[in-house]
Amino acid sequence: MLMSRIPPMYVMTKYVIFIALLPCISCQLISEMYCGEDTCYDVLGVTRDSSKSEISRSYRKLAREYHPDYVQNKGASPQEIEEAIEKFQQVATAYETLKDAQAKEEYDYYLDHPEEYYYNYYRYYRRKVNVDVRYVIFGTITAISVFQYISWMTSYNTALNYMLHNTKYRNMAKEEAKSRGLILEKSAQRKKDKFKTQEEKKEDENAILRKVIEENADIKGGYQKPKISDVLWIQIFLLPYHAIIWTKFYARWFYRYSYLKDEYTEEDKIYKMRKNLKLTKMRWDVLEDKEKQLCTKRKLWINENAKQYMAEKEEEAKIKMAEDPRWKRYRRFMNKGGPGRMTFED
Repeated sequence: MLMSRIPPMYVMTKYVIFIALLPCISCQLISEMYCGEDTCYDVLGVTRDSSKSEISRSYRKLAREYHPDYVQNKGASPQEIEEAIEKFQQVATAYETLKDAQAKEEYDYYLDHPEEYYYNYYRYYRRKVNVDVRYVIFGTITAISVFQYISWMTSYNTALNYMLHNTKYRNMAKEEAKSRGLILEKSAQRKKDKFKTQEEKKEDENAILRKVIEENADIKGGYQKPKISDVLWIQIFLLPYHAIIWTKFYARWFYRYSYLKDEYTEEDKIYKMRKNLKLTKMRWDVLEDKEKQLCTKRKLWINENAKQYMAEKEEEAKIKMAEDPRWKRYRRFMNKGGPGRMTFED
């Protein structure tokens, strides 16, 4: 079997900046939301207790007064027309906010609880964009699932291409192909491909070798062949099933090893070692066999042994870092003041 262990956006919009700065805003009206720093009630000249008809009547009156055509016909200056347009838009915004009972309730909550900026921001832009949140969630999960699968497939193809063009794996695949009769001896192969160009012969050979590599290669870690069941949509769909499996597993674990005090099985020893060393299954699988044997020899499924092993590894890393010439140069550089240093000569 072929073995492989292959070594392994941005435009900031004003809304993102706004979200980042929200916690810095004091408990006051926000200029980017609703009627800005004025209340919509003040803009229309009404109160919270005003009826819907009173709000509509006030809106019609102000809309006529600040309508750009009306102001222009009065012979207003360009600056006055521009001010009227802004006021007209503000009046229209105030009416849109207060004419609908649900929108009015959200606005009143915003006035009464300005400190809940994230919640108010969400409700405001949810209504403004007017998109069903279910569609947004569906689209987001779908996009993530598609991106996951394409990304994994790209990594997998990268691994196959690496092995296809690596002399060691290519020769191993060629020997396997010859033993299966997929590639003939040179004389027989030349006779078979006598009407093909060199480029066509190369393509045919690469296709055969790639198929052999794909069938025999043991590619693990981030480059392994993707499974459709691993994408987010399928994982969400299978969540109840996984919850049941998880519950059964931990119930069995508690009963056997906490209650009955049984010895760990070989499979459970590996699981316990992974947990003690904080390794995922994928990272455990790509460990060298020698390192796995060392973990087993030191009985790292026992918590105390695992803690001691981790402490030793950490100490080894510190010593290695201390002896690394690059880190020595970096420490000398930082001791002299680092990138922000200033001297008298400067």
